[in-house]
Amino acid sequence: MSLITAKPIPQKIIIVINCLLIMMYKIIKMKFFSIIILLLPNFLHAEIMDKFSLACICDKTINALKYFDCKQKVSGTQLDIIDSQIETQIYSTFDEKIYHISPLSSQKLNLIYETEDYISSMIINPNLEMVLSINYKAYNKKWSYDLKCVSLKIK
Repeated sequence: MSLITAKPIPQKIIIVINCLLIMMYKIIKMKFFSIIILLLPNFLHAEIMDKFSLACICDKTINALKYFDCKQKVSGTQLDIIDSQIETQIYSTFDEKIYHISPLSSQKLNLIYETEDYISSMIINPNLEMVLSINYKAYNKKWSYDLKCVSLKIK
């Protein structure tokens, strides 16, 4: 009867295998993290998103000058969801642009549209009060308007 003896595994091969295992773990961890990051805004703002489509008009409860400025510049907007396989986006009839959801907080929905010249943002809280801001980069000037929104969803 002969004894079969195993050759010891060289140290370099063990190090390479360990490195490969660590890299695979990091890649899997990063993919999982990326999926969580992509889905997180939808989970955080689900309560607000459930109320879409929204119709928003200038808030009459603010001071008269701000209200008339808002009425003259913005008047109102309708916000509709555009679902795609990659991300959920929001279409605004005010400027006919498609806004991207940006994580701001768990309580507010932050919508962003950005060009080389300006950044337009809409921040909506759970009471459907919205602040529409337009920030012109070249002038370092920001305009903002307060709007109230209502759900157009039929119950």
